[in-house]
Amino acid sequence: MSSTESTQTVIHDIPEAAAAPEVQRHNFWVMALYQISLRCGWIFKTESIVMPAFLDALGVSAWVRGFLPLFNRFGQSVPPMLLSADVQEARFKKRVVFSTMILFALCFFAIAFIWNLSANAWWMPTVFLFIYAMFFMVVGVHNLAARAVQGKLIRANRRGRLMLVGNVFGAVASVGLAFWLFPKWLPTDGPHNFFGLFAFAAFMFVISAFIALVVIEPEDTGCSDHRASRRLQNAWRDAKRTFQQDSRFRRIALVGALTNTSIMLFPHYQPIAKEYLDLNLDNLMLWVIAQNLGMAAFSMVLGPIADSRGNRAVLRLLLIVMFATPLLTLWLITEPSWGGNYFWIIFVLVGMTPFSIGILFNYTLELTETENHPRYLATLGLVVAVPAILSPFASYSIDFFKSPTPLFTSVSILLIVAWLLTFRLPEPRFGETLSE
Repeated sequence: MSSTESTQTVIHDIPEAAAAPEVQRHNFWVMALYQISLRCGWIFKTESIVMPAFLDALGVSAWVRGFLPLFNRFGQSVPPMLLSADVQEARFKKRVVFSTMILFALCFFAIAFIWNLSANAWWMPTVFLFIYAMFFMVVGVHNLAARAVQGKLIRANRRGRLMLVGNVFGAVASVGLAFWLFPKWLPTDGPHNFFGLFAFAAFMFVISAFIALVVIEPEDTGCSDHRASRRLQNAWRDAKRTFQQDSRFRRIALVGALTNTSIMLFPHYQPIAKEYLDLNLDNLMLWVIAQNLGMAAFSMVLGPIADSRGNRAVLRLLLIVMFATPLLTLWLITEPSWGGNYFWIIFVLVGMTPFSIGILFNYTLELTETENHPRYLATLGLVVAVPAILSPFASYSIDFFKSPTPLFTSVSILLIVAWLLTFRLPEPRFGETLSE
């Protein structure tokens, strides 16, 4: 391939201080254990299953559910953009990971206790959404720091393997916990105990926080010229500079924004299954298990592909699954006699959206040096959040049309466009450059 930017042929990897074989082995397995324990907590607050069911229990409508993706992506974009310089200047990124994980736990302990005290209060949906918004603001900073740690400590051709180990063993452990605990807290007969569900998630977040401290991380000396008093100006300057300086980043940002339109559908899979197929909360455990085992199965295939052939190839495969999922959903809900028997397949496929976000960020890590990772990651996070801003309005279309068809079909079309655009992406792993 020819190029207009010869400097783009540089392949970036980890600093020499983190490259010793014994340090690599230690950090790989610590980070894998961290991801496994995080999955064991996250399964009890799954965005596509548990949280919509919780809002259903609070009696809200579709447009209110639309705030879940909005808070999710806003929290994972704007706060990281504003605080990327602080993360970049942090001497030890693992300390940022630890502190944000503790805040994860506090948020879900708060939701659990408020539910236990005032589950039926009229103000409960508002308070929950406020805490949930705060939670995802913390998640955004956490993810930025965690990905910066991964980019700093794990070689590019081992990140797919790390994703495989974290997802496979995380799925096995979290599914075991779900199989054991979901029937206790969400029984077929009797009241649903969201207190136990969320308190356990918080407990697992605390465990993850302490595991994160065990990685061997070389100290950074700080390399940013930012000032905390000018965060917004500096954040905008960083984002603008990233777009202007790297044409490869502009392309992955567009693909990422289109890919993330799929998140607008997350809060609606469980409610439309309930409405069109008469499937109730008794199916939650099956769906959660299906989603996590599906992610594990895909990881076993896609992780090695990411390491051997690069993240671009994996992204292409994922997008095929992702644009087919909404269309399959629409087909199943038109077959009430048997569609409910196979609706669990949807949650196997839905698990590919979080996987695709990880691939997008792993691709971005390979575009630049380690010291630029927080800036690149934060800017990509900002871009992929754009579709989520429209989520409440898009979700209102379900109320307006009395059907999910317009929204689900539109998202499928946008995902097809994203898939086509991947054929214009270079693969930085092999030093590919942009074509003329």
